[in-house]
Amino acid sequence: MAISRKRPPQVPDAKMLRVIQSIYDDINDVINSINSSELEARDLSKGKSGDIRVIKDSRTSTYRIEAYTEDGWASTNLTISEE
Repeated sequence: MAISRKRPPQVPDAKMLRVIQSIYDDINDVINSINSSELEARDLSKGKSGDIRVIKDSRTSTYRIEAYTEDGWASTNLTISEE
């Protein structure tokens, strides 16, 4: 399930509203950076340093976690824990 974009509360003071909006913009930027889960098809050039995503390979039902670096996407395989 995707994390939804956060909206700032409305406040009467215009200066305070700008400060709050800036904070919420930063929060939404973090959400977008870590909330880019997708299936196997992906754009290898899309992202910015620090972005994180989980990829599911539907053919093999395996998962991997990827992080965007200055050199492109780096990944490692994940193992499902069974309790």
